[in-house]
Amino acid sequence: MFNLFKITPKKRTVKIGKKYGILYSNPPTKKKIIFYVGNLIILFGLIYLGYLYTPLIKSLVVYKFFNKSIVKIDEIEKKPINNTFSVSIPKIGAESKIIANVSPYNEKEYLSVLSKDEVAQSSTSSFPGMGKNNTTYLFAHSTQQGLSMVRKNSVFYLLGELTNGNSIYLRHNGNLYQYKVYDKKIISYKEAEYLNYKDETREVLILQTCWPIGTNWKRLLIFAERI
Repeated sequence: MFNLFKITPKKRTVKIGKKYGILYSNPPTKKKIIFYVGNLIILFGLIYLGYLYTPLIKSLVVYKFFNKSIVKIDEIEKKPINNTFSVSIPKIGAESKIIANVSPYNEKEYLSVLSKDEVAQSSTSSFPGMGKNNTTYLFAHSTQQGLSMVRKNSVFYLLGELTNGNSIYLRHNGNLYQYKVYDKKIISYKEAEYLNYKDETREVLILQTCWPIGTNWKRLLIFAERI
């Protein structure tokens, strides 16, 4: 059995007289040091990855095995997360306070929000309830956050589970707004034009997270219209 902290002695078969035997020899001190240091680096790397992705794994387990009930609108009305500005997505159990007017182009500004596991409303977008040709753009992940943000920013981990017809609720200044998902896209992190997206035929809500979950390679956008 492989032992991460025990060096396997080098062995060779030798013939002594008419019989064969095996001789073992321990590697030199330098090789021992390299062996132990290398294994410690691997071990701490695995522990760190486990630490980073624990919230993600927990979210997936809870969603797949325990989150079977659908939250109704009256339940959301009775239990608001934040009466000023908040988001609730019943299907994936996501609820969070929203920080308004956060610049997606100011790294220091949006990191101060996302590092607290909160959702940011892009300063390029509108507030909910402003009618057709207006879009509310919310994001909870960014390309320049580093590995630590995988653990800290987990609100939108499961956005990929949303499908057309699923409900999203926004509470703003005491009013409750309901949206229905109608589309989703996976785009390059360089595609910033959706920050200013508008549709003359409806009021739109866009949710953004990184994709695949736990990485920052691309962007997943969820499109929903107010009903």
